[in-house]
Amino acid sequence: MAIPGPHLPVLRFCGLLAGSVDQLSTARHELSQWYGPIHHASEPMDFNFTDYYTPEMGPQLLRQWIRFSTLFSADQLARCKLETNMAEILLARQFAGNVPRPVNIDPGYVSRSKVVLASTKDHSHRIYLEQGIYAEVTLHWTASGWGESAWTYADHRTPAAGRFFTECRHYYFRQLQKTMAIPSRDAITDPPVSDGGARQATEPADAGE
Repeated sequence: MAIPGPHLPVLRFCGLLAGSVDQLSTARHELSQWYGPIHHASEPMDFNFTDYYTPEMGPQLLRQWIRFSTLFSADQLARCKLETNMAEILLARQFAGNVPRPVNIDPGYVSRSKVVLASTKDHSHRIYLEQGIYAEVTLHWTASGWGESAWTYADHRTPAAGRFFTECRHYYFRQLQKTMAIPSRDAITDPPVSDGGARQATEPADAGE
């Protein structure tokens, strides 16, 4: 009989979607009140992959990813999604205007082998967690970098996403080494990643949250 063991802590990140850099900045400040210092934020990029969000968020959106300084327990992902939903409500009150949802926050985590996103929507590739929250593996680590699946979102297939999540993974190893005395062998021997580390897939991805 296999004996269950403890799960290593994971690195929290959030994907932000908003209509302006000011809204992104306010969202980062709000989330830092919930989860502590933000260690790194990617450069905002145009989100022109789908018009799925246009009715509730408007056109010409910006995508940004942020990662936090401290690790957390993977079994807290559902709670994190519920908290970021509340953060969206608070931000909508601050930016009351022409759109009902000025900021979209997608929380997730990076571990040694995968990037996991939380969702409120069920689907064939998602696993139920609790309280109406599901999880999906959107990227998985391979010998040649990040591998994709048919459901991987288009923005998560970009070189910018590959670079961000590769940097997250390296930072995650360093944090493990500091907090848990994990040997550094894996982090040192990871193969170099070209083009941001995300391999292109031919199948389209669904819209997100």
